[in-house]
Amino acid sequence: MPETIFGSPSGPWWTVHTEAQASLLARPDSRRYLEPFIGRERTAAEGARELGVSVERLLYRVRQLRAAGLLLQTGTRRRAGRPERLYRAVADAFIVPFALTPFADLEAQIVRQAAPLWELEVRAGARAGRDRGLTSRLIYRDTTGELHSETALPEGTTWRAMHPEPGGDFAGVYHLDDAAAREVGALWEALRDRLNRDRRAPGEGRPYLIRTAMVPLRPDDLADVPALGAPGPRP
Repeated sequence: MPETIFGSPSGPWWTVHTEAQASLLARPDSRRYLEPFIGRERTAAEGARELGVSVERLLYRVRQLRAAGLLLQTGTRRRAGRPERLYRAVADAFIVPFALTPFADLEAQIVRQAAPLWELEVRAGARAGRDRGLTSRLIYRDTTGELHSETALPEGTTWRAMHPEPGGDFAGVYHLDDAAAREVGALWEALRDRLNRDRRAPGEGRPYLIRTAMVPLRPDDLADVPALGAPGPRP
């Protein structure tokens, strides 16, 4: 049984066995139409409300998912007029072998899956920048010899004053010794546990995009990474 990070599956694992199934589940833009039905029964109208799409649009996807063997009609619900059909995913937990996906390799799949969140981060960050009057980028080498690239603040303000709400954006490549890397890794794990503990259901509280990553690199990984914005040891 696979070890999970965020929670325990509500049902047994089901391994995808066709390329059509893997393609639908591997792409976020198609998988989202199955998500309302994973682990629970829903009508098309209920699923459409959850996704914020029209019933007609969801029904098109329902037919696609049923044809692929990922969605079942499990019954009907009485109502005035015609009864509503109930649907449920064929399983509550899926295993999608990489070999069946339409991507050239694992890297291509990760890029595709990360794209929606990356685009959301860029869109929200750009909106916040425009709202706060950010109009320029600064590129400079500091007095210690380190090269930097950062957004210019409006004159007379500070980053803390520019961010009255919780949030921020920071990324870089850091060279750490083993002890420091393990300490930062422990902080990363603690943050993930805190987020999982405090998260609320949609509609309860304000949504925040939070992306965290700490990935060990090899020297050749940095060959195509510009030095700007990649902090390293100070000379």
